[in-house]
Amino acid sequence: MASRYYKGPELLVDDKLYHYSLDIWSLGCTLAGMLFRIDTMFKGSDNFDQLVKIVNVLGTQKLEEYLKAYKLTLPPEAARLIQPTETVPWKAFINNKNQDRVNEEGLDLLSKMLVYDKNKRITPTDAMQHPYFAPIRALID
Repeated sequence: MASRYYKGPELLVDDKLYHYSLDIWSLGCTLAGMLFRIDTMFKGSDNFDQLVKIVNVLGTQKLEEYLKAYKLTLPPEAARLIQPTETVPWKAFINNKNQDRVNEEGLDLLSKMLVYDKNKRITPTDAMQHPYFAPIRALID
């Protein structure tokens, strides 16, 4: 049940052609929880509500672009629940409890992980080279 909270949009719109980038989405959900000090970034009560929770942050425009690019349609149950929504900037989630954990590099990495289009998400190799991990690489070098 809890794994629903980490499901990528492709699973929620019945996109049958998914791949490793699904794990990048899940990692992005985990990173968001760590950065923003929240238990779960997207906490839907069922798969359709899960998609609504995602749309309420990422907005409807990019979802529509993703669906159009892959000739997908929203399940009717989800379409009834989703309202036109603007993207919420990641900085809107920063507050007094988490501001010590959030930096520009972390937000940039998050924005490259939590992307509707599975083929536009950051790759694992590029994620490992992202500036967010520079302090860790410096310890190893």
